[in-house]
Amino acid sequence: MSNFLFKAPLRLLARDLRKFTDNSISIGLNSFSSLSQISQSTNNRTVDYLVRTLGLSKDSAVAVAKRIHLKRTANPDSVIALFEAYGFAPSNTASIFCRNPSLLLADPDTTLKPKLEFLSQNGVSGQVLVDVISRDPSILRRSLDKQIIPCIDFLRNFFGSTDGIVSLFSARRGTWVLHKFSESVAPNIERLRAYGVPDSNIAKMIWVRPRTLSRDAEGFIDIVEKTKEAGFNPSSLMFIYGLCTFSGMKKDKWLSKLQVFKSFGWSEEQFQSLFLKQPKFMNSSEEQIKRALDFFMNKLDWTPEEISKYPIVLFLSFEKRVIPRSSILQHLISKGFIKKTSVGKAFMIREDKFLVKFVMQYLSKDPHLLEMYQKKMAIL
Repeated sequence: MSNFLFKAPLRLLARDLRKFTDNSISIGLNSFSSLSQISQSTNNRTVDYLVRTLGLSKDSAVAVAKRIHLKRTANPDSVIALFEAYGFAPSNTASIFCRNPSLLLADPDTTLKPKLEFLSQNGVSGQVLVDVISRDPSILRRSLDKQIIPCIDFLRNFFGSTDGIVSLFSARRGTWVLHKFSESVAPNIERLRAYGVPDSNIAKMIWVRPRTLSRDAEGFIDIVEKTKEAGFNPSSLMFIYGLCTFSGMKKDKWLSKLQVFKSFGWSEEQFQSLFLKQPKFMNSSEEQIKRALDFFMNKLDWTPEEISKYPIVLFLSFEKRVIPRSSILQHLISKGFIKKTSVGKAFMIREDKFLVKFVMQYLSKDPHLLEMYQKKMAIL
């Protein structure tokens, strides 16, 4: 009897709990369904807005809508109007917001306009501003006070005018100096100065590999020391090229390319000598290096010393320069018109000078020389 009296309330309690749980699940699912419908509705409005206002394709708009949700359009309307006021065409704004959609949510008056205005006042204005921002919209996500102003002020003093800033920002990857300028770029420039690197060579690095300057202090000092240990003089421009090469290459890649040279009979000393003279060849792929070494050493019978004398041949275009010129040079050697010692410099000179010195000069002796060269160029 006592068991029955004890179990009865438990059965009632279990029944009530089941009802409560079922109701809670039902309420939860309904709430989730409502939230999902709201989210989907917002997403659809975002897609429609992007298609209608920016002219994006449906697929592009759907992709952008995964990154931002526009509940209201007043702010993005103001952002687009601001860009139009600075001369950005619809194609520019479409490209910018497709790559950096969060800019549509930025405050046009307190965040975006001060940056556009500051750049305009410092030479980056008109079509230059349009081109620079269109190429690297992430500039506008940088802090005005902590990144943009300090960087522009430094570059103005460094180059001596705003013309240098305009030229740099107009170049490919030139705006990379704005990335981590205060925390990395500026301190690393001072470190190079402390090592005895001239400002003219630092300027070259800002142009050639600004990304390297944005490395953290420990990593940057490590590659500077490695460049010095390799034998480069900090006052030499080759120090900058060596530094950039070390910065952009992992140890396994370095060893793999060294092995390519060894497979063609080079010693480590010969390789080191070549690298000190022209470090940029290490930026070529292994296949490019193999092709160049095979051609010059096996087909033209050059020695490592001859390649070291003209290291630029390792990254010249085969189709536009190496093969067409070598065919003419080999022909002239076979005819006895020139000696093999003239060949190295012939690869280095400009096209117009090559034509005068190695084609036109021998037309009286070989009337078909120009036609031969033109055919070789046309085939390749």
